Amino acid sequence: MRPLYIDGTANCRVVLDVPALRVTMPDQADQLFPLSRISRVVCQGSVDWSMQALLACADAGIQLLFLEKSGAIRARWLGQSGERQRLTQRLIDLLSRTDGSALYANWLLSMEKLAARSFARRMGLTDWRECSAVKLRRQLRHTLGHDDWHRTTLIQNILYSELLVWLPACGFERDNEILLSMELDLAADLSQLLLWDYYIALLDPNMAKCGENSLQIMAQLFQQRQERCYKLFRSSINKLHQFLLAVS
Repeated sequence: MRPLYIDGTANCRVVLDVPALRVTMPDQADQLFPLSRISRVVCQGSVDWSMQALLACADAGIQLLFLEKSGAIRARWLGQSGERQRLTQRLIDLLSRTDGSALYANWLLSMEKLAARSFARRMGLTDWRECSAVKLRRQLRHTLGHDDWHRTTLIQNILYSELLVWLPACGFERDNEILLSMELDLAADLSQLLLWDYYIALLDPNMAKCGENSLQIMAQLFQQRQERCYKLFRSSINKLHQFLLAVS
């Protein structure tokens, strides 16, 4: 899906030609733009819209922005919240861009930096503002050792399984064929972020006593912190939405 930009002139008109918008310009051949391929429309200057075309955009969840010739915002036409407003479609729109994967990776790195610094601050590290997520994780793996790192993997997988339930409620369709072809696993990425909030508990010396009951103990740990974990998840999703809106 791509944005449609219309640089209007006198007698420029947009009408509905199902299942597309037909844009007519003086002295130019008409152009057809399928509604299913339009993410949003930006019009500058004089553009005459038919009511059928406006309503078709509203029904399809396509937002319109009308600009003065100077570029100042004149009006907005907001489509109903539909599939394209959902998290899945916004991610697809981003990752379809040539720079989309790099932009998403940078967002994820910035989020992990915040999570790692929050952990370092709670641990009382004096240099928590400068802490590197990569170095901290390396130190944690060394400190926890093989058995405790196994429990870290368990809690991350428990988080992952819970995210597969939480994400669809936020508009994310994990089985979307287009998204699967892009090899993005949002649940895995978010489980890595949320794991930072569990490291203090995992560092507790009593955790080493759980022995053969690692899975049950980790499940209990998740249940004890589930409400806080969900709040952190919602905060991460809100930040993701804000990021996707900012780059759209």
